[in-house]
Amino acid sequence: MNHLLNIVRKELKELMTIGSFVSVLIMMFVFMGAGSMMGDQGESITSPSDIGFINGDGGLWADRTEEFLISIYVDTYGISEEEARGFVKVMDIPLDDGAAIVEGMRSLGLDAAIAVGPGYSSNLDNGIRAVISEYYIFTNPGLLGSAGSSITSLMIGEISDRISQALVSEIADPDLTPFLLSPIKGTDAHTYIDGELHSGVRPLDISMGVMNQTLMVPVVIMMVIMMIGSIVISSMGNEKENKTLETLLTMPVGRTVIVTGKILSAAIMGLVYGIMYMVGMMFYSKGMTDIGGLGGSSPADLGLALGPVDWLIVGTMVFLAIFCALGLCMILGAFAKNYKAAQTMTVPISVLAIIPMLLNMFASWGSLPTAIQIPLFIIPFTHPMMVMQNLMFGNTAVVLAGMAYLALFAMLTIFITVKVYKSDILLTGIGQTKLAKAFAGKRIR
Repeated sequence: MNHLLNIVRKELKELMTIGSFVSVLIMMFVFMGAGSMMGDQGESITSPSDIGFINGDGGLWADRTEEFLISIYVDTYGISEEEARGFVKVMDIPLDDGAAIVEGMRSLGLDAAIAVGPGYSSNLDNGIRAVISEYYIFTNPGLLGSAGSSITSLMIGEISDRISQALVSEIADPDLTPFLLSPIKGTDAHTYIDGELHSGVRPLDISMGVMNQTLMVPVVIMMVIMMIGSIVISSMGNEKENKTLETLLTMPVGRTVIVTGKILSAAIMGLVYGIMYMVGMMFYSKGMTDIGGLGGSSPADLGLALGPVDWLIVGTMVFLAIFCALGLCMILGAFAKNYKAAQTMTVPISVLAIIPMLLNMFASWGSLPTAIQIPLFIIPFTHPMMVMQNLMFGNTAVVLAGMAYLALFAMLTIFITVKVYKSDILLTGIGQTKLAKAFAGKRIR
């Protein structure tokens, strides 16, 4: 029994390092933060928000539709009628002028509006199903950010139910039963995207189309980075454990050459992975853009497909991110005592890859607050994970800034790696450095 406890203590001492504990702690806070952000997003979705109402009919049923909309706010959110009227913004704009509608929505800070056109009231009076139009300004391709369009559609369904109840109480004609049960024929959706108003598509449909193309990008990049990181760090751990690193460093070869050779070989391997990834994703994305279902349109029809230049930018981003990952891995691997310790060194790399991956699934760059954008920009793996969305929606400045940052980050990590290899840290360990001794309270003579 004592032997078993001794072995357990020995293994725990080797595995439970400060680095691994801190990495897991950071991961815990990442998930806590992500959960909090998702909760805030969910709360904002379930809270009442402004909606526009355009009365292009002027008849009795158009006025009653406005009143029904207000009563839905009262019943759904438990607010007073006066408060509900504050959320329903009446807009006096011609329905045949899409640009004016979009401009009116922007001036009121609206993302959604509904409208009833000429003949709306007369159709309902004559037993003919009417149509309610929807207008949206697409701002956030994130899944949660576009959920507001589904809420608007649900409100229209509730309006239809209330009109049905009112008609049933006023009309008793069995022949009109289908009409009475469903007086609203359907909706005519219009969404403003990147300077153009598209018909027959809602923001949630667009978000799903975009996610079909981009959802796997962060996952695959994370897998490639973790795979390369594990291989590089484990290789350095093996070299220390087998004493081959000491032999290599004592050879009459410049350490800059050694670093260059290691990074170059790993970069070639990463490039192969990157090319394989790019080929696979291009076919995957093409398959997704060929799929309809967005009101008869595909993402390509809405201008949300990438061209050859865009794919070249994506590939460059991926390659630069691989270089950044290699630089970080070489630095972390320098402090691994052996193969087992090297395995824990991959955790910080994994954390840096998981953070942008989680955020990319639920939100877009433009929808994030500045307090989140700044630390997210600093993480190098953020940029290849969001580059497709940024290119689709014209965020060129963010893409170019990210590319420049990745290049500088890669050069900095390589520079630090060369400095580390030129020092004796690889052989003596970090505990023997002046900084470590000073931190430990030892006097350096």
